[in-house]
Amino acid sequence: MSRLVPGPRALVFNCHITGLAVARSLAAHGVEVVALDPDPRGLGQASKAVVRRYACPNPLEAETAFADFLVERADELGRGAVLFPTNDEWVLAVARNRKRLAECYRIPFSELAAVDAVLDKRQLYAKAERLGIPIPRTYSLADPAGTARAIRYPAIVKPAEQRRFYDRFGVKVFRAENASELVRFAHQAADLTCVAQEIVDVPAGGFYSLCSYVGPNGEVRGAFVGRKLEQYPEGFGTGCLVVGDQVADIVERGTAILREFGYHGISEVEFIFDPERNEHLLLDVNPRVWKWIALPIASGVDLPWLAYSEAIGKPASAGAIRDGLRWIYERDYALLSRERRLFAATGDVVNAVWDPDDPGPFAQLIANEGPGGKYYCAC
Repeated sequence: MSRLVPGPRALVFNCHITGLAVARSLAAHGVEVVALDPDPRGLGQASKAVVRRYACPNPLEAETAFADFLVERADELGRGAVLFPTNDEWVLAVARNRKRLAECYRIPFSELAAVDAVLDKRQLYAKAERLGIPIPRTYSLADPAGTARAIRYPAIVKPAEQRRFYDRFGVKVFRAENASELVRFAHQAADLTCVAQEIVDVPAGGFYSLCSYVGPNGEVRGAFVGRKLEQYPEGFGTGCLVVGDQVADIVERGTAILREFGYHGISEVEFIFDPERNEHLLLDVNPRVWKWIALPIASGVDLPWLAYSEAIGKPASAGAIRDGLRWIYERDYALLSRERRLFAATGDVVNAVWDPDDPGPFAQLIANEGPGGKYYCAC
């Protein structure tokens, strides 16, 4: 890690795999990084990139207490620090309490209206259709019986806010094999914002993401496309092997949807390739950092640093992209390799956790496999 230099701190919330990458990025530029998390098992908290660690209230369970914690301890945590929430519930908690928090901290992403809008799948897909951006065939659940008759099976029911859905049902999406299952799922999740969607037969390696930082003036200061080669668990898991693969129409479509919402900050815009339509289809927008953000960082698009620089009044832009690097989350890739032959993790590889100069997070990863239990992360 680089020698610390004077300047505002960075506060990284929910400091696990994603938070680890953010902390390492900023520490490499000499920024003091503070980790906040209700769970001490997060991998990022074990990194030497972090100078201080604090247990804080969980915003999903006690949002007001979380905001109070930040405001009341601003001088101790670092008044003027830049905030980096790493999961949707943390982003929303900061956005909903922005007026109070902005008096103490720098917030490098859009206000609540834009964040809420991009997370609402109904608004996202409506705007995409108006822009001519292809999407999977998607249906409202206002009339579950009508949708159940119209949709092709198997289908999925997916939420706008992942964490509440996951906490209640223990899955990221419902998979419905027939109309009765879809109607039942729709009723079970009736108080959550959800849509139904036809499943696309995505070929291996057919998941893409535009990873970017957009400044408050709408300028794209850094953009990178990654292609997910493997995910764990299979089907609807999270990436464990991702490669840099720049695709022009994904950059164009992803930046267009962000511009339509007026969103600024770091984001991941997800696409899938549909061989039947021969198109990249817009899937989701994550208005935050995400699990494999270490890949664009290593490839020359250091998104946390771009966001931090802008927040402290010294905007920067990314340089040339080093394409073709592969990012691997060692644990999940190894587990998946027991089930079938995988895409190779060869060539220039970016490890999610292991770093011989910073072994603490890997030691915590091993400890989490023991009786102490696993750390929850929706990323």
